[in-house]
Amino acid sequence: MTRPRTGRIILSLVVLFLFGGVCGYAFANRQTERLATKAHWEERWIELRVREDIVRLKLTPEQIAQSRPSYDQLLADIRKVREQTAHGIFRAVSAQGRTLSEQLTPEQREEYVKLTEERRARFPNR
Repeated sequence: MTRPRTGRIILSLVVLFLFGGVCGYAFANRQTERLATKAHWEERWIELRVREDIVRLKLTPEQIAQSRPSYDQLLADIRKVREQTAHGIFRAVSAQGRTLSEQLTPEQREEYVKLTEERRARFPNR
């Protein structure tokens, strides 16, 4: 009588393990897709805006063709602002790091250098 119970428990644990693996795999792939779509948010936002403007303003094909360069310029301006913001954040973080480093002991500075390298390794594309 104990053998069938043990078998059921083992089978249940195997099923639970497999279910966890499938869920983990699905969640991991979902995160990757979300990051990939997030990377091109500017283009998606501009295209959504173009489509909405075309429909709501009832633009003619000529007007659509004439207005396209202004949307391209908007996209370029948004990218420029994003890049400037990223550079500004980098400068602010660097300045804070220099200020903090001046206040640390030599041992703390060594640890701070390691910490900074670890932080940079987390964001290799930046």
